[in-house]
Amino acid sequence: MSLYYESLCPYCADFTVNHLVGLFQTGLISIVNLRMIPWGNAWIAPDGTVICQHGDDECFLNTIEACAIAIYPDVVQHFRFVRCLERLTLEGRHSQWVNCFQMTGLGTSPIDCYTSGKGRAIDQKYAKETAQLNPPHRFVPWVVVNNQALQEDYQNFVTYICRAYKGNVIPNACRSLSIRNYDSNEKVNSLQPVCYIGEATNLTLPLVTRLSNKSP
Repeated sequence: MSLYYESLCPYCADFTVNHLVGLFQTGLISIVNLRMIPWGNAWIAPDGTVICQHGDDECFLNTIEACAIAIYPDVVQHFRFVRCLERLTLEGRHSQWVNCFQMTGLGTSPIDCYTSGKGRAIDQKYAKETAQLNPPHRFVPWVVVNNQALQEDYQNFVTYICRAYKGNVIPNACRSLSIRNYDSNEKVNSLQPVCYIGEATNLTLPLVTRLSNKSP
């Protein structure tokens, strides 16, 4: 399962904090290879500048999350960090992102990853992967299960996981589901809470500036 998202989209934050966490709470993560790709609706300008839907803060936090995912490849570890940061996004407190290192018990290596420029290389990898999605993503959160884009039906991701699972022992989380035949090409709800490509929201006082100001 792959989640294509961006750090300051409130619908991505809600999905991560309140829904995706269910994979860990139910033990379903044991049959899922969860990949998180924090690029979303960002794009690269002709001069090489990265432009993010929700401004410079989002570009910065996308890279911090990408660095955390790379440095802490264990999904339980990096999901804990991403969920902490996305919870702050939901609460309108994303400027307190640095507290998530202490709250999750992880080291601050992702900051070094960002300041060294290594994070930019990870961003470019995620940008390329996102651009190659088929069908192309139209919004985030964009969820793919076994190469099937769930599109507007992304909140029913557990059903798709259970339907795709071919193991002999059915997980308890799947036993309790009444699995109907979902068609992810069907527009389930035209008012689905998502951040569409092209909807720009700019935030002020970039975090990257504040981080620079704190450097010696």
